[in-house]
Amino acid sequence: MLIIGVVGQIASGKGILVSYLTEKLGFTSFSLSSAVHREIEKKGIKKYTRQMLQDVGDEMRRREGDEVLARRVIEAIQKQTIEDRKLKIGLEGRKSKVKKNLFSIFNYQPPSSIFYHRQSIIIDGIRNPAEIEFLRNNSNFILIGVKANRELRFKRLLFRGKEWDPKSYEDFLKVDRRDLGVGQQKSGQQVGKCLAYCDYVLTNNKNIKDFEKKIKKLNNMYLSSK
Repeated sequence: MLIIGVVGQIASGKGILVSYLTEKLGFTSFSLSSAVHREIEKKGIKKYTRQMLQDVGDEMRRREGDEVLARRVIEAIQKQTIEDRKLKIGLEGRKSKVKKNLFSIFNYQPPSSIFYHRQSIIIDGIRNPAEIEFLRNNSNFILIGVKANRELRFKRLLFRGKEWDPKSYEDFLKVDRRDLGVGQQKSGQQVGKCLAYCDYVLTNNKNIKDFEKKIKKLNNMYLSSK
């Protein structure tokens, strides 16, 4: 099983990459960020900002170890693999509770294609080097980065209109710098450092069509041989 990690700047196009690989190539995807969203919702908070997401993510890493989100998703994948094997050999005839409970935490998206891409899995939302180290040590893992011009990313952020995203350029700069790791502690957001560990980096400074061509080329030249 190949696990592909995705790391990138805010609004750089990570979602486009994940959607292309799941919808067109049959990959299965998980998001580490979804576990952070769930942690906030468990506190009864319905509306939250990106800064709050950053605070909670940092808190989880300080409390349970910098690799906590990666460790949780690998445990979920391993448990579901066992459950799938049980189903396959007829030991269980109903849907697994593990799949319902654990997989929902990580925004599990099964492959939409009937053709599985060599049982490949995508994990996005990586923001700390400890997550990369854990995934490299516990799976057949490669890391893909996504980068784009900051001004362009702000325009995309406003266009997509996620409720937790900042609405002013000044606020965007604050969360963007923090996300990249400027002035952050070891357990904080470290996307800048994570990008330095990538096996392959895609630049997304044009349109979706151009970016999808790059993804297709990456798959043909790199991913399909793994």
